[in-house]
This record gives sequence, C-alpha cells and structure tokens, in this order.
Amino acid sequence: MPRSSEEKSAYLHTVDLCVLRYCRDAHELQILLIQRDAEPFAAHWALPGIVVNGSTVDLTLDDAVRRLRTSKVGMDLAYIEQVGTVGDAFRDPRCWSSSTFYLAIVSDTATPSEHQRFFPLSEVASAAVKLPFDHNQLVSACQERLLSKSMYSSLPLMFLGTEFSAPEAVTIFSLVLGRPVLKTSMRQRLLKMSEAGYLEETGRKKQGEGGRPQATLENLQPASLYLFDRSFLD
Repeated sequence: MPRSSEEKSAYLHTVDLCVLRYCRDAHELQILLIQRDAEPFAAHWALPGIVVNGSTVDLTLDDAVRRLRTSKVGMDLAYIEQVGTVGDAFRDPRCWSSSTFYLAIVSDTATPSEHQRFFPLSEVASAAVKLPFDHNQLVSACQERLLSKSMYSSLPLMFLGTEFSAPEAVTIFSLVLGRPVLKTSMRQRLLKMSEAGYLEETGRKKQGEGGRPQATLENLQPASLYLFDRSFLD
C-alpha cells in the first residue's frame, strides 16, 4: 500500500531541473529557482524538483520530467538533457536520498511566476548564492556539461531561439565558453550548419549592437544539435 506523503520515508528520489536562459539586458546566463513552500528549507530558493517514488503516478523518468515542467516550471524548454544521478545519506536531512538531474534551456522571454526567480548562473554554481540540499553541486555539474558540450556542438544557439544573427552567435558562444570566440571561426561553423541543412538565411535584418542592422539566420532544426568536426580548443 502506498505511503502517504506525510509519513517519513526511508528513501526519497527526486527529479531536478537546472533551467537556464540568456538574459540579454544583463548579458549573463541565468538559472531558474523556485521558492520552497514546505519543510525542509521552507521559503529557501532551490531547483525545481519533484519526488518520483512512493505514491506518485509517474511510470518513467520522462513522465516525471513532463509533470515537473507542467507543475513547477511552466515554461517551454528549447532543450533538455539528463546530466546524472547522485545520492547519499547526507544530502537530505529527512533520509537517504538521490536525484536524477537535468540541464534545460529556455530560449524565449519567459516571465517567472510569483514563486520563481532567475539568478545569475555563475553565482549559483559557485555557491555565492547558497541553495539547500546539494543543489549548488548539481548546478555546477550542469554548468560543466554546458561548457564541455558547447566546445564541439551548436548547443549555445538554443539560447537564441529560431532566428538570430551571426554576431549574436558569437556573443552567446563567447559567454558560454567564458572566452572570446573569433568571428571568422563562428562564421565557418554557421556555414557548415547551413550546408548541412540546419540553418538558412532569412533575408531579414534585425537591429544589433550600435543600432546597425544585422542579417539573420533561421534554425531549421531547433530541437537538434549539430556536432562540429573540430572543438573550439583545436
């Protein structure tokens, strides 16, 4: 017989999401946090997460992620990837617990709800903003996954939506990688993506930095990653 949610559990498993966005105004990557409404750590900011064992209806982890997206995130995700699973007897004061956690990206200008807020990713990953449980470590792991995967794939473009300019691509790759990316190197990569059918020119222009119009590209496969033949470190 399933346990009631009020009974102390000998074990808890959660699904947690690290939802990131690119804030153009602040020129930084930000992460979505939720203000907890229950103990432990009531009123503290934490990653959006749900319990998936006991009496929950989820049959798979994918089911749990969908429920979490609907119940606590409420935003369209341009990208989501499972990063890992951690667990021990210390991360949750209630009992032995584990978490399967995910990296996710929001590409639109989603407005957080009353109990949601976006924080600078760098401050959360470094624990300058302290989170309960081991959520700072989970965020750090997701930041590392974002960095490593961005070395050889088109992942940072997920932050820009389906239409963007080449200078915007340079900006987001430089921000994610933490170092300047050459315009020529970025244009070569965008050309390869176009030749492979991932991108095409729109014929439109948008206002860029300094008010100058910039030609835009359309992402024809917004849910897919393109893998470059060379890393940005090569």
